[in-house]
Amino acid sequence: MKTSKIIFTVALFFILLSVNAQLKVSSLGNVGINLGTNTPLSSLSIGGVGSGSYQTYIGNSNYNTTLKVEKTSPSGSGMLFYGIDASVYPSYNTPSYNFGIKGQSYSSSLMPYARTYGILGLAGNGCSGYNYGVLGQLSGSSSGTGILGMVSTSSYPEIAISGMYAGYFVGSVKSTSGMEATAFTQSSDKRYKKNIVTIDQSKSINGILALNPVEYNLEQRYYKTPKDSAKTETPYYDEKSQLFQKKHFGIIAQELQQTYPELVYEDADGYLSVDYIGIIPLLIQSVKELKSEIENLKIKNIDSGQAKIKSSEVHPEETNTLTYPVLDQNTPNPFNISTKIGYYLPTPITNASIYVYDMNGVQLKSYSITQKGKGNVIIQGSEFNAGMYLYALIADAKVIDTKRMILTK
Repeated sequence: MKTSKIIFTVALFFILLSVNAQLKVSSLGNVGINLGTNTPLSSLSIGGVGSGSYQTYIGNSNYNTTLKVEKTSPSGSGMLFYGIDASVYPSYNTPSYNFGIKGQSYSSSLMPYARTYGILGLAGNGCSGYNYGVLGQLSGSSSGTGILGMVSTSSYPEIAISGMYAGYFVGSVKSTSGMEATAFTQSSDKRYKKNIVTIDQSKSINGILALNPVEYNLEQRYYKTPKDSAKTETPYYDEKSQLFQKKHFGIIAQELQQTYPELVYEDADGYLSVDYIGIIPLLIQSVKELKSEIENLKIKNIDSGQAKIKSSEVHPEETNTLTYPVLDQNTPNPFNISTKIGYYLPTPITNASIYVYDMNGVQLKSYSITQKGKGNVIIQGSEFNAGMYLYALIADAKVIDTKRMILTK
């Protein structure tokens, strides 16, 4: 019964075509539909003569949709259903272009009101969690990408891709919402760079201190359609999302532009964006400069303290009646075997030690002092590596004085 219905339907289809004189078969066996008196050039030509380059040609100048393929209510489990299954299997040994599906919506001249989509992919409510508007998948073992996005005027753009990627983009990529990834990296190979110079102080610490970090919430923005009679606006952000609800921390681009214009970019609509990764090298250079300034201040303070002691002409070895502690310069200095650090502690002091630090301020050793009045501590050169060190007298939790000593090997 089912076979009879199919035969009847096919027969009726051809009868209707013959009655309307819309079916034509050429001497080469090409079939044409709705061609008038024209001869079909494709194996199947509908609405136009086509070309020998096409197996099937459909021309359309009157309808919104040229071809509609619809599969409704598929049934089964674990099966694959395709509206269109288009396959091309490369077999040439020489370079060739192979497209499973080519989608093109392009005009050589600007159309002021039209919207063009090469391919429109729409999916939804198939089942929970498995809906894909467009699926691009890279298989095999050769380098390439599942989806290639390019800004190019070439008919068939080519780019040599080393490695396998889910997506590869040549040109800027913009998102109106957040982006999530396990890691973000930025190309930084020396081979990609030229005019390399060290960042100077005017572009690091002074500039960093001039920045004004702020906290803020996102302002709702809308998609605007230019040159359209319909003024429909669609919001950028879901106002119930965490992105919109949470506070953000950053820098105002207009303010940053005054100090670091190299870190601010302007898009086609005049809005500014910030290269936050570019701020990191400035922070690193600032830390290095601060460390250098701290070391210089330490040395100046030590020299200043030594000058005060010399000017006061206090010599604890000449008297035991001083009411405050004194720390002497080690002798000899520099030294390589051992050196002696003299000190004076008045009787009221209950707890005192001499501490040795490296030039970064890291404590290396301490020597407890119990003898009151004039005394000394012997430091062996074998206890430390060659270099410059700081030593300090701390009595009753107060820093009395700090001095430098140099060990040579």
